[in-house]
Amino acid sequence: MPTFGRTGSGKWHIVGPDGCRYGRAFADDPDSKPDETVTATDIVAFEPPETRDESAFGSDSGPGSVSVSLSLGSNTYARGSRDDQRLVLPDAITESGAGLCGSCESNLGKHQRRRSRLVSGLKLVTTVRDPDWIVTECDDLRACDWCRARESTTWHSDALQCTVCPACGRLFETPLGEPDEEDAPDTDRLPATPDGPVEPVVLGTALPDYDPTDLVGSNRPLVEYREKHKYADIVFELERTGHAFDADGVGALDEVRADYADRVADDDAHQTDVTLAVGRTPRTVTVEGVFPDDATTVIDECWDVVSDPDYWFPVGWPEKGYIHRRAAETAIPGNDPVGEAFPRLETREPAASVDTESLRSVTDPGRYDRGERYYERGAVTDVELVDDRLQATIQGSQPYDVRATVSDGRFVEGQCSCPDDASVCKHIVAAVLASGDVEATRRDRSLDEVLESAPAGELRALVRDLAEDDVSLRKRIYDEFDKE
Repeated sequence: MPTFGRTGSGKWHIVGPDGCRYGRAFADDPDSKPDETVTATDIVAFEPPETRDESAFGSDSGPGSVSVSLSLGSNTYARGSRDDQRLVLPDAITESGAGLCGSCESNLGKHQRRRSRLVSGLKLVTTVRDPDWIVTECDDLRACDWCRARESTTWHSDALQCTVCPACGRLFETPLGEPDEEDAPDTDRLPATPDGPVEPVVLGTALPDYDPTDLVGSNRPLVEYREKHKYADIVFELERTGHAFDADGVGALDEVRADYADRVADDDAHQTDVTLAVGRTPRTVTVEGVFPDDATTVIDECWDVVSDPDYWFPVGWPEKGYIHRRAAETAIPGNDPVGEAFPRLETREPAASVDTESLRSVTDPGRYDRGERYYERGAVTDVELVDDRLQATIQGSQPYDVRATVSDGRFVEGQCSCPDDASVCKHIVAAVLASGDVEATRRDRSLDEVLESAPAGELRALVRDLAEDDVSLRKRIYDEFDKE
């Protein structure tokens, strides 16, 4: 657990790399020693207080501790969801008057939120509840695969294929994130980890030297190039594989970032920081602040890390990730051609069958331009066009679902799962532009005519199969037909 230290100012800080600049100085500078130190006995607890008053000092978390909600604010209400936690700190900090440094408190909150997200997601795909942890004392502080907190004690699980900090290990053994009975996995669905390197798919129409359309297995790592005026971001993503980067993988990518930062440090034209951004769950790692002309070089330097499953650990798919594994097994790589999953790789411009002018006329210009860029960089996946119904997934800051009506290439109406309240958002634009990349499925008879002529037994069997994979459909069947 973290060690906290304070000096004459009274504020407490996390000692070591997870703390603020004062806490880091305690560990790095032999001449900078805290006047007093204390080690937290436990900073994780389940079942948050239900009201604001109970989140104040003197809660029921036991002697020598204080509880605050996951948002870490004493003036906020704990939401009471199954993913909430409490942050439990020693009495020495809460009774000091000055309390914990705001920056260090924020860092602890980030660790809490990360481990909450990972634990909840894992319990939706695995039946493992007793991971049989192997406890190891390390000479150096090692980052946790789940929450990124650095600890000298690690817990390793062969069953979960990860190495985590004690806080994450203990939290996994609590009821946090335990799914409802209908969502609980009957069998272990942790994605299989490949035995050898898996060639990534590179998205980014401006990049040379990459032609992934002949690859098989759309559930591969992604390398996505995002140009932003003077600089570019390079996104490394394991979402479609059902994995995340472990601490060693993130560290290896950070070494590439640091080497590149050193190379451009003396370049007067480079006026921004080269940073590494890790997602809330480490499925995605982004190198930011790269010159576009250097993007291919940086990708090449990261290639061995991204493609090597030794740097991965299985976490299951994100909330909307069922789209990416539709009708697919959890083995990697799969049998689907990459070009079918990423139709943008096979085209440079919207097909002539798409009425772009009518779409542009009903869309805000800024949204249209952003949607067009989404389409051009290959962010539209899983495109399906049946009759006049369009369905697609757009990879933005997270996957968004688009459903639209497109009649003879002309956009009629649409809906998107993103928070934008515009009638036509950038994701809808991207999906409609991509509709011309796939061949529409059309039949001479209407859907009603097909259903009327379908044998009842075969129709029931089809619905039963669909309900096996789609819990929401299963629930709807019960709601509609189980009236007893």
